[in-house]
Amino acid sequence: MKPYTTIEEINQEWQHIKNENIQDIQLKILAIDNNILIAQWILKQNNQDFDGLYEIKFNDNLECIYFKSWEMNK
Repeated sequence: MKPYTTIEEINQEWQHIKNENIQDIQLKILAIDNNILIAQWILKQNNQDFDGLYEIKFNDNLECIYFKSWEMNK
């Protein structure tokens, strides 16, 4: 999968869950190294559990320049 590198791509990724039955969302920061953040996300939706990882890179102005997500069923 190609990483998201624009705000439009990131926005579109989240639009598909906007009107869905979300029971819980959690984000846990796992690591920060300079301008790179690794976070775990956990989503409970329609009585199913999903989780995955985000890798987010920022430039020196703390603007997102790279966004990649991995996901899996629990």
